[in-house]
Amino acid sequence: MNGPLTYAISSPISLSRSLARVNIPRSSTLLFTFALICMLMLAACGGEANQPSAPTQAKAGGDISVGLNADVVTLDPLKSTALVDRQVMLNLYDTLVKISPQNTILPDLATSWTYKTPTQLLFTLRTDVKFQDGTPFNADAVVFNIKRILSTPSSPRYSEISSIASVEAVDASHVQFTLKRAFTPLLATLTDRSGMMLSPAAVAKLGTGLSNGPTNVGSGPFMFGDWVKNDHLTIKRNPNYWLKDDQGNTLPYLQSIRYRPITDGTVEFSNLQTGTINVADTVDPNQVATAKSSSNLIYKQAPGLGFIGVMLNTKTAPLNNVHVRRAIQWGVNREEIVHNALKDIGVVSQSPISPSSWAYDKNFAPYSNNVDKAKAELAQTGLSGNVSFTLLIPSGSPLNTQIAQFIQSELQPVGIMVNIKQETFATLLSDTTAHNFQAALLGWSGRPDPDGNLYSWFHTGGGNNDMQYSNPQVDKLLEDARTVNDQDKRIADYQQATQLILQDASYVFIYHAVVVQASTTNIKNFTLLPTGILTFANVYVGS
Repeated sequence: MNGPLTYAISSPISLSRSLARVNIPRSSTLLFTFALICMLMLAACGGEANQPSAPTQAKAGGDISVGLNADVVTLDPLKSTALVDRQVMLNLYDTLVKISPQNTILPDLATSWTYKTPTQLLFTLRTDVKFQDGTPFNADAVVFNIKRILSTPSSPRYSEISSIASVEAVDASHVQFTLKRAFTPLLATLTDRSGMMLSPAAVAKLGTGLSNGPTNVGSGPFMFGDWVKNDHLTIKRNPNYWLKDDQGNTLPYLQSIRYRPITDGTVEFSNLQTGTINVADTVDPNQVATAKSSSNLIYKQAPGLGFIGVMLNTKTAPLNNVHVRRAIQWGVNREEIVHNALKDIGVVSQSPISPSSWAYDKNFAPYSNNVDKAKAELAQTGLSGNVSFTLLIPSGSPLNTQIAQFIQSELQPVGIMVNIKQETFATLLSDTTAHNFQAALLGWSGRPDPDGNLYSWFHTGGGNNDMQYSNPQVDKLLEDARTVNDQDKRIADYQQATQLILQDASYVFIYHAVVVQASTTNIKNFTLLPTGILTFANVYVGS
């Protein structure tokens, strides 16, 4: 979820969680058609990983510092719900497949894949990879990692892949996934935490220590170094990384990366300007113009995939009353927040699907700032006097505070009193996971497939569904959308589900942010990804 609000976007927020229900079976004819389409599509996707080109100026060495807008919470993908975790983990752990800058799926530890039937997916694996503890990556390791998730229903990962019935090693370099039913978003899901591969031996050796000290656990370009909470986390070059550039040089080029948590966006940008850090994961909206014009910095931005807003706990008074929740929806002035707090860096949000998604509905705008409609909803609650609730926000960020204050002032004329309470990001995640909250300012960094933005958040029991929201019609639509490959059908399902979700008002969507990349000019070969993840395997320090 996938935050503080936190992620690599121009403002601070992100998270993640999960669980699932049995999907409605499709007809055998539809499944057969789906399988044929998938095999044709995946034939184009499967294949050897693209060999990264070697810039002529690239040279090995260099130690850099990266600013994160919150401290990392955990380095165990089984437990992680924060984007800041992913920023580190995707440099430590390889995934079965990965996302390109164009949002296409590419090989990573799996070199190719084929759907033998609509519910049988066969992966061919790399045979030249070892984990950092010296043990081999093979089909048994894949089985271990997938079963680790499937045997832990409390994991945020569980609902992401609960459509998997079983996973079996065919031989050392082939692994077969058998699905309960066709599951279109599976490959996209395996590009992230559900597809991260960890050494079974290292996981067993470390036990609970994995979360805070994953020594020699991954096969990625960097290895865990040390972690001093609220100060720094260091990763160092993996000398035995399997991927080389096209000149045969072993990647990565960098020697080490030190991550520093800096919750105040202005302070993070100041550190970037002075070279105290070389890369910032976010840029405060007030600093974007300076970042763009600075000759000492490189700034890039692109539309994001996620959403930012307010979670409403539907099981806790007064937010267990749908009319209160709708009153909040009508009372919040999204345009005011985007224009004044965000300086128009981002766009107004009306749903979990961003404008950069193929499932986006540009005509869908169910709520605007309308005090009269908000009061009319509140009049239907049967509650007397002012309604009040506490809004949790991640501490340390003036921007988060400003957004919360806008919400507070916008709801006051409606007759809703908002108490703002700041918590550390880790505490806020703990409280929302335990449903120990009324409302929380938290968002999601987004996924390439719409399923990643909807299922775990709004399906009954979903891993990110801390709102405890439940609607059987929404469940069925999200289940159906997982089982078909026809994009038009999936769009219709998602848009219908979104209409119901907004009608039930368990989440106040405020804006879609942008993903950003901000660095000093000596950071070279740095690619901006649509996910906002900062990957450093190909980055080098230049002049």
